[in-house]
Amino acid sequence: MTKVKTSLEDVLIARRNFLKALAAVGAAGGGVLPGISFAEGAYSARPDSDVDQINLVVWQYGNIYDEIAAKFEADWGIPVEKVIEPNIEPQIAKLTTMFAAGEDIDTFVSILSTMASYIDQGIAAPLDDLPGVQDYIDDMTSLARSTATVDGKLWGLPYLSIAWAFAYNDELLGKAGFAGKPFGSWEELTEQCLKAKADGISTYPLLWVGGPALETLPGTWFSQVCNRGGRIFDEDMNPEMGPGSIAREALQYFRDSFIKHEIADPDSLNLKFLPAVKVFNTGKHLYLGTFHNYFMNQMNDPAQSPIAGKGRIHGLPGDGATLVATWYYMLSDATRNREWAWKMLQYLGGKTKDGVYTQALSLAKSSMLYPGYTSVAQSAEVREAWSDRVDVDVLNQIFASGVNYERVVPAVTEPWYSKWNEQLNLELTACLKGQISVDVACDNIAAAAIAAKR
Repeated sequence: MTKVKTSLEDVLIARRNFLKALAAVGAAGGGVLPGISFAEGAYSARPDSDVDQINLVVWQYGNIYDEIAAKFEADWGIPVEKVIEPNIEPQIAKLTTMFAAGEDIDTFVSILSTMASYIDQGIAAPLDDLPGVQDYIDDMTSLARSTATVDGKLWGLPYLSIAWAFAYNDELLGKAGFAGKPFGSWEELTEQCLKAKADGISTYPLLWVGGPALETLPGTWFSQVCNRGGRIFDEDMNPEMGPGSIAREALQYFRDSFIKHEIADPDSLNLKFLPAVKVFNTGKHLYLGTFHNYFMNQMNDPAQSPIAGKGRIHGLPGDGATLVATWYYMLSDATRNREWAWKMLQYLGGKTKDGVYTQALSLAKSSMLYPGYTSVAQSAEVREAWSDRVDVDVLNQIFASGVNYERVVPAVTEPWYSKWNEQLNLELTACLKGQISVDVACDNIAAAAIAAKR
């Protein structure tokens, strides 16, 4: 049989035509597709329909998907096909390729910056009509609930919530003469690092998460802009990085740490999150910024870190305003069986058959992934599990001071964001290396955003 090569546009057109036809049937009194109406409640109830298997399309994170798939299969007797890519970028490519090819997709994971594209393309399906969904909405943190709600519809169950934060090496900070007194302002961060450098305590006291990617280097700049009270775009997606802007002020500070003061490790521009944490764990830097909060798990794990017990999480200066975001597990519109896909989605981002938030609790306790559910985040067992790796009160205060990523970078919900992000990384890297000025970088970044919107 000859296979016909089908473009993503062809698939989208066909799928949208199908949905229009389905809507017409419903309007004419023809009812809805079988398997979409359920009895309310019932994370423990078996669906009436049958399915040969169900799948998930995710990126690798330890063996969590082997474990949750095994539990699903044991509870329900339904095989789980695990499509697991090594990290985020290949997973995005795999998911969109599967959808374009018309393959079955039941559940998948998404970072914040890809959610809007998945919704716009028709890859994702809303959850509002599904049994028990309101119970999840009621238990979600305000951050998780607000981010998952688009045009009045819920589009995912939370995987984890993230805050951008600093860490410091308590031992080195004491040697520099600042024991128990981490910086309280951006100027103080520079002053402490300059003193540590002058005293020979650290060649480069400051390590940034500066490797180019969707949320690494951009997030480090965005979090500084957020903390200073600025934003990258206004509500109409117009760039806010012109002359005199907070965005330029923050980028100038960022650049000066490399070029003017020489306190920032030049290798920062090659380091994404985990590699940056591993370098910080060697004990050669006072500060690491800005990284995702859950990497404190690696920093203070004796099996993984030479500085275990010396790493401290620290909020951003002033009122502590920082970026916060939630990533989600989503239901596909290309699912082979909506009832069973919803069941699998709950195992990933909600409750299992026994009524327990199995995945959220496991990830919180073992990996310090901040839950998207209030009941889990405030539970005594989670606090106890975290207490030997992080100051839990400081961590909670960082989240309490958080500003939703979408308020600072509203374009993150636009389909063109990912493409613009590629140019953003190029311009930021060139600026921080001293190849172009802050003004040129911001002009180029803004122009690229305007072009991407068209």
